[in-house]
Amino acid sequence: MKLNFIPVITAVVPAVAVHVCYLLAAQAGHVPWCFPYFDSCTSISAVGRKSPESHLFRATIIPTAVFMMIYWRLNYEWFKTLNTRTPIRNRSMLYCGIIASIGVILYATVLGSIGEEYHLQRRLGVTTFYIFTFLAQLIMTLQIGGVAKRQPSPVSARVYRCKVAICAMVPILGLANILSWARYREDGGIDDAIAWTVTLFILGYFFVTYFAWKQSGFQARFTVSAS
Repeated sequence: MKLNFIPVITAVVPAVAVHVCYLLAAQAGHVPWCFPYFDSCTSISAVGRKSPESHLFRATIIPTAVFMMIYWRLNYEWFKTLNTRTPIRNRSMLYCGIIASIGVILYATVLGSIGEEYHLQRRLGVTTFYIFTFLAQLIMTLQIGGVAKRQPSPVSARVYRCKVAICAMVPILGLANILSWARYREDGGIDDAIAWTVTLFILGYFFVTYFAWKQSGFQARFTVSAS
């Protein structure tokens, strides 16, 4: 069974859902009309706090977290199949990916709830997601780097370079956010625009995995032991 649809779903479903939620929220007057990637006028959380957009947000983001867990588990098996011989990296990637997925669930389940404890859970969940997803993607990129050097290689150098570029952009954007906050903290900085952009890069990383799995012919087989 081909598994290429898993990274596509993991990337495309939340990307489409969040932008649709933004349109619903703006139409309802819950957030301003703008281009959030440049204007930094609203956060991702703001487009999923109120009804009706909150229903779509939870209905897509929480299942996406489950697909993320499946995605990282399959990457774990993929690298084992490719004989990467780096089990510590492989397990670290898997654990970071699972922790990041749990962070998404913690975040989405209390989005829109009022109270300091809910605010803390949302902040903890979203921070966990960004940090551990970046770590998992960084480890995966290191793994692919070794695979891409093989002759012949099951993964093209172009796919590897795309993943390297994404992993490089995320900390660069994070640094830009810190610098902007330090300089323009009275105006709130551009943290919302950075969050939208970083999220898009993270989802793009998932999507690029589609090509890596396709090039290597990654498939799943189900078997039963003979009675």
